Amino acid sequence: MSVNIKSTNIVKSLKILKGNTKVSVLSDPFWAIPYTLYNFYLSLYMKSLGVTDKQIGFLIAIEFIAGSIISLFSGVIVDILGRKKSTLIFDLICWPLVMMVYFFANSFWMFAIGYFLHAFMRITLVSYNLMVVEDADNEQRVTAFNLLNIISIVAGVTTPLSGLLVKQIGIIPAERILLMFAAISTFIMMIVRNHYYVETKAGQEILNKQKDKKLGTELLNAIKNGPYKNVFPALKKKPELVLVICIFVLFNIYVTIAAHTSLYYVPYITEVLKIDASAASILGGINSVMMLIVNIFIIPVIIKYNTLKNMIWGLGFQALSLFLFVSIPTSNFFAACTSVIFSAIGYSIFKPFVDAVLAEYTDGNERSGIYSLSYTIISILTAVMGLVSGYIYDFNPRLLYIFSLFMLIACIVILIILCKRMKIIHYY
Repeated sequence: MSVNIKSTNIVKSLKILKGNTKVSVLSDPFWAIPYTLYNFYLSLYMKSLGVTDKQIGFLIAIEFIAGSIISLFSGVIVDILGRKKSTLIFDLICWPLVMMVYFFANSFWMFAIGYFLHAFMRITLVSYNLMVVEDADNEQRVTAFNLLNIISIVAGVTTPLSGLLVKQIGIIPAERILLMFAAISTFIMMIVRNHYYVETKAGQEILNKQKDKKLGTELLNAIKNGPYKNVFPALKKKPELVLVICIFVLFNIYVTIAAHTSLYYVPYITEVLKIDASAASILGGINSVMMLIVNIFIIPVIIKYNTLKNMIWGLGFQALSLFLFVSIPTSNFFAACTSVIFSAIGYSIFKPFVDAVLAEYTDGNERSGIYSLSYTIISILTAVMGLVSGYIYDFNPRLLYIFSLFMLIACIVILIILCKRMKIIHYY
């Protein structure tokens, strides 16, 4: 299998995009930059307010336990309310509102409320992805995912600005300034984006069919009949899709507990590797710069090769990064940089391809159910890992990253199996 990702510059890429797909990409920086600025130090902010390592694990579990329940019905909710309305309502809940909860938080329980509300992101993960991919052909979908990835990377370059603010005024006041800025920016963006959004053709067809149905009734029917009664027959016909979902699920769990966006990432750098908090933001900047370089110079070269083989190489670099992360001595900034560089290379290679593969393998009325099922599984398994991860980190932080290394190895094994099913012999 090969997903057709074409090499295009940003201007040409934007010309390819149309409608909701283009609106989604153009509006994304107004979420990505504020999110990057506050999220890097969020875990240290929580710890400064008295949240313990074990409680961080509980917060992850709270979000994903709630998320696992919400995910069960996310496809039904999105189909009844529509893609556009669902994206607006639940984006406002799980971003600007949650940011304000974090702003006023002064205890574990306030953060627990924020993480519970953030679990509604499981609905907007489905609706937003559908706004991006529906009404778009495969070239537009992959171009959009690539541009969204680049936007996220460029936003990451601003991370050292957070470090400067933290160094000047301290972690708590700095983080609250960044949270307020993020809440205002994302609220305005979401209102403006909704103005330009149009319900997708597939979404409108579903709305027309279900215009006399009520959300409450449909949720009860979903509970009675099972929310995925139409999904499992489709999966039986596509065994390769099952393998793709397994990779998608494992990788997203890894991202939650061990990648550069994890709540444990900055505490590990500062507490275990003994690197100064303000210097840690430099590592975040290096990560983003490397990811940008990979997207500009490496992705255009490797796109002519098979997608699955590219994904194997991407996972391999990330596995090497984790091995270094648990092996390097304390206070060794150069070694930490090396690990970050390998991680950035691997993540940048892998992420756009896995997103594109999942979109490529789903179509029509089954897509919302497939996405919903995927995020439900992610939520359930991450909830379990959230409960366990806090204790693992408290016992020995390096063990958490060793466990994550085995998850990446499992993804590589599944990809090799998928390659054999697709009769792809060589992995180079």
